[in-house]
Amino acid sequence: MGMLVRALYDHLKEIAWALFLILFLLACLFVIFGRELGFDSVLWVCLGFAAIVLGLFGMLILGELIWIAIGKVWRRLFLKKE
Repeated sequence: MGMLVRALYDHLKEIAWALFLILFLLACLFVIFGRELGFDSVLWVCLGFAAIVLGLFGMLILGELIWIAIGKVWRRLFLKKE
């Protein structure tokens, strides 16, 4: 594995941690505001935010996986083996 691929895998781990922390924060907000405003109304707001966050992070992860695949194909096709 090249340095670029290792760096991208490390970045994917950082993205996964950020996603976990954001979803954990949303769950905490659901519990806090659910007690005050009612769990039924707060549920849909938190699920909406979670869907937006998952969509954004999904695009980031998909983009990085595509970039890793392009890098591997590029190396096999055009770089000489030493």
